[in-house]
Amino acid sequence: MEDKSPRHRPSLGVILGLAAVILSAGSATAWLTWRSIAPKTPVVEFPEIEIEGEAIPEGVDAPTSPPVEVPDPPEADVTSPRQEATLYWLSSEGDAVALNSSSIELPAEASSSDTLELAFASLMDGPESAGAATGIPPETELLALSVESEGVYVNLSEDFTYGGGSASMIGRLAQVVYTATALEPESPVWLSVEGEPLTLLGGEGLEVRQPITRSDLESDFGVETLAD
Repeated sequence: MEDKSPRHRPSLGVILGLAAVILSAGSATAWLTWRSIAPKTPVVEFPEIEIEGEAIPEGVDAPTSPPVEVPDPPEADVTSPRQEATLYWLSSEGDAVALNSSSIELPAEASSSDTLELAFASLMDGPESAGAATGIPPETELLALSVESEGVYVNLSEDFTYGGGSASMIGRLAQVVYTATALEPESPVWLSVEGEPLTLLGGEGLEVRQPITRSDLESDFGVETLAD
């Protein structure tokens, strides 16, 4: 006998709910499956390093190499170069007024005026070697000396004019002029005594040119040099 009782079919809402549950379950299963087979991200592990000694302060770069010690250079033995000054003495040979030159050592840094002043200081002290003489009185002093573009200015004390005859006067005049022009032989000399230009020298009134040069001494008084 055929069963003709009506069958109850599930409603559309129930069907849709069941489908959603099935899809959700499938998605979860798929996600779990992917996690199990996906490769893991590698993690790098650094070994721990132990540093002995004091730690380097923050912000200070560690030195890349040890400091190099540079020894001090040895002190050089430097000897200052020297220069010479020339002065003139009277020769004791013959009757004519003749001059012999002599040299003294000076510091290299000496100026032209310093050089001549030191030469005159030795000249006023008189000769030390045999065969040399001077006509300059020992009391004579150099009061001033300057080297200018137009020549050399020499100022002597009044003692320069005392004593001796004409030969002595010519000799002392030649000694002063030649010594004053040792650096520049052609330079003229303005000669003064106690600040006044010297025009007549000695009791016999030896006339002195102003300025006077070596050539004047040779032409006017026959002065000659034996060594220069």
